[in-house]
Amino acid sequence: MANDNGGNGVLYFLFGAAIGAGLGVLLAPQSGRETRDQLADWLKERREKGQELLHKVKDESHVKKEAFTAAAKAAKDAYRETNAKHHDAVAA
Repeated sequence: MANDNGGNGVLYFLFGAAIGAGLGVLLAPQSGRETRDQLADWLKERREKGQELLHKVKDESHVKKEAFTAAAKAAKDAYRETNAKHHDAVAA
């Protein structure tokens, strides 16, 4: 029979990963100040990249919104034109 303890296995894995990360920081060859500075630099880079991505998404969404609005207007105009021609043909 298979032993069904998948939930406990994940919990043990996460606990072990946290302990390993903590030991890695404690036993690192650089000082705590250097580690904090390195971490701060990494976080600053991630924040800057996140802001760049956010601006890019906002710009692209504005362009796509305009394109969608134009397409919807064109479809509406085409529908009205086709509908008007159909009514004219039926009336004749």
